[in-house]
Amino acid sequence: MKKLSKTKIYHLIFCLFASSVLAQKSDRYFTTSDGVKLHYTVTGQGKPLVIFPGYTQSSTNFEPNLEVIGMRFQVYCLDYRWHGLSEDPNYGVHIERFAKDANEMIADAKIGSFYLLAHSMGNTVAWSYFGLFGQKQVIKYILGDEAPCLVTDPSWTSQEKEMYTGSATDKDLWTAWRMPKSQQQPPKNTRELMMGKLLTEHLGNDWRDILPTIQVPTLALIAENGTFNNQHLFDYFLKTIRKSELKVIPNAGHGYYATNPKEFNEIVLNYFSSK
Repeated sequence: MKKLSKTKIYHLIFCLFASSVLAQKSDRYFTTSDGVKLHYTVTGQGKPLVIFPGYTQSSTNFEPNLEVIGMRFQVYCLDYRWHGLSEDPNYGVHIERFAKDANEMIADAKIGSFYLLAHSMGNTVAWSYFGLFGQKQVIKYILGDEAPCLVTDPSWTSQEKEMYTGSATDKDLWTAWRMPKSQQQPPKNTRELMMGKLLTEHLGNDWRDILPTIQVPTLALIAENGTFNNQHLFDYFLKTIRKSELKVIPNAGHGYYATNPKEFNEIVLNYFSSK
C-alpha cells in the first residue's frame, strides 16, 4: 500500500474536522416581538461569534468559511426578514428593526458575551444595535467593508466625501449604488419592492455619530479592489474609533469572504483569538 505523505494526512484530518463542523450545524427559528418568524444557524463550537450579513445575504453565504471558523468558534448567523429562510412580512424592513431582530436572536440563543463579524450592510445593523442596546456583550468587532455614509452631502469638500463615503464622487440617494435611471424598471413583485425599500433605507442613513461611541476593539477589514479602499476613510476610522486597527485584503473585491476565503478566515481567526 502506498504511504501517504504528512501533508496529505494533515489535509485529510482537516477535511474530517471541517465536515464534522458543518455536520454540527443546526437551524433554529424564533418569533420576533412584532410577530415574524426568523431563521438563524448555529455552527461549530467554542466562544460565540455572531455574524450580521450584508444586503441580500443569508447564513448560507458564509457556510464555506464556517468549515474553518467553526472549528474554534460557535457561530450564530441571522437571516434577516426577507432573507434566507426567514419570513417575508410586508412591514419592518428597516435597519433599526433588523437590529432589534438581531438582539432578539441573541436573547433566544441565550448568548452572553460574543465576537461580532459584520459585512457590508451588516455594519449598519451593528451600528444601530450599538445605539439601541450598547456594546457590553461585544468582545471584539470586525467592520467588514463599509463606510458610515453611502450618499454625499453637497456641502462636503472632496476630502470629506472621501472620509465619509470612501470616494470623492457625488452620490445621490436615488442613483447611488443603483443601475442608471434609464435601465431601472418598476418592481416585478413584492420581493423586489421590499428589497428596493431596504436599499433606500440602507443608503439613506448617516452613522457618523455612532462611530465615536464604539468602545470595543475594532478591525476595519477592507477590500483592496472594493469601493472603500481610500486613505482618507482609513484615517477617519482610525481617528474616530478609539481601539481600531485596519487590514486591507489584497486582490479582493467586496465579496472577499467568498473569493479570498483563506485570507479572510485567517484574519478573522487571528483577530478574534488574539488578546
